[in-house]
Amino acid sequence: MSGGDNGARFAIDGRVPQEIVFPESTEQAAGMLHVAAEHQRAVSPVGTGAFLHIGGLPRRYDLALCLQRMNRVLDYQPTDMTIAVEAGISLARLQQVLGEQNQWLPIDPPWPERVTVGGLIAMNLSGPSRFSQGTIRDFLIGIKVIRADGTVIKSGGRVVKNVAGYDLAKLYCGSFGTLGVIAEAIFKIRPRPEARTVVALGFPTAEQAMAVVLRVLGTELQPTLIELTNCDVGELGAKRSPYQLYIGFAGSVEEIAYQHNRLQEIAGASGEQQSALPDAIRDFPVSGDAALRCKVSLLPSQITPFCQAVEEESPVRGLSVEMVAHAGNGILYCRLPQRDNPSREKLLSFVDWLRILAKKLGGTVVIEAIDPTLKDRVDVWGHVGSSFPLMKRLKETLDPQGMINPGRFVGGL
Repeated sequence: MSGGDNGARFAIDGRVPQEIVFPESTEQAAGMLHVAAEHQRAVSPVGTGAFLHIGGLPRRYDLALCLQRMNRVLDYQPTDMTIAVEAGISLARLQQVLGEQNQWLPIDPPWPERVTVGGLIAMNLSGPSRFSQGTIRDFLIGIKVIRADGTVIKSGGRVVKNVAGYDLAKLYCGSFGTLGVIAEAIFKIRPRPEARTVVALGFPTAEQAMAVVLRVLGTELQPTLIELTNCDVGELGAKRSPYQLYIGFAGSVEEIAYQHNRLQEIAGASGEQQSALPDAIRDFPVSGDAALRCKVSLLPSQITPFCQAVEEESPVRGLSVEMVAHAGNGILYCRLPQRDNPSREKLLSFVDWLRILAKKLGGTVVIEAIDPTLKDRVDVWGHVGSSFPLMKRLKETLDPQGMINPGRFVGGL
């Protein structure tokens, strides 16, 4: 199958694949990759196409291998707390299946209804709960991958403790689909908490908000998430303060009540309780009409100086920068609304300024979305570091012809 609406749907930075195929099993996908390898066709594995804006420009894009039809639950053992699924199943559907047994996979990336398991692993996606639950690699215990030549390899198994030696499953977490096509995955899962709540607190400055965060981190409290934003999420009425801090708790009703009371003592305010974090916060990294999206990685202690510097610099540049930070982790997302209509040169200048600021604070910046015509003028991944030679050798070993997602990952891998 090729072209049409699906061609535009699976376009990467304006580049449309010559052909799109929809395998319905690992065996079919392996056969398609084998044929592609024989004809030296560049392949990009895709799911719903929701996150294709992230990454570098593809050097070639001959075939889109869409795994959406590989969406079965292969084996679910509620008592063993493991589940095996195909890579094309959406996270929302997976959570629905687990929810029937009052269980869940403790991962909450943006757009769970559009995130497939394969994309979740390949892009190492996470969300606000990363603070307390970790990342997808912490729950992945087995994987089946199709190599560039069509051979199928697997690692791990369907019990939590099953093998010794190299844990190849972890190798594919965050590999951006450049080392092989993820076909199946096995996860350990957890019981759903009895109750959850999120407390929203308003502050005039990032400094005051982060002072509360750092105090909370120094206590016995065990928040599930800590989110800080300077934008109106639109779910609690009008924006009440320049900065909104969201702190989540989970557990028994009694545990939540205790932690909420302690938070009031620490913050000096009761805040507003709600049952869940607003979707607008969870989806912030990919939602909204933006001219630029950046992911900044810092130490939590550096969030305040970063926000202060952005507050001072953005008006000078005629920009309004919206931010959401996983305040307990130091991961911060910035976006420039399209309504600011920044010029191409203004965007590039701001990216340079952000990277200088982040480096000064000991952090890094990844450009997750920008006008595709600018991607040949800015390295979206930034400095790779000393690990790049090893990453390059892995790519050359597992995909010697460079046929899977060529050019999309760090350093042009």
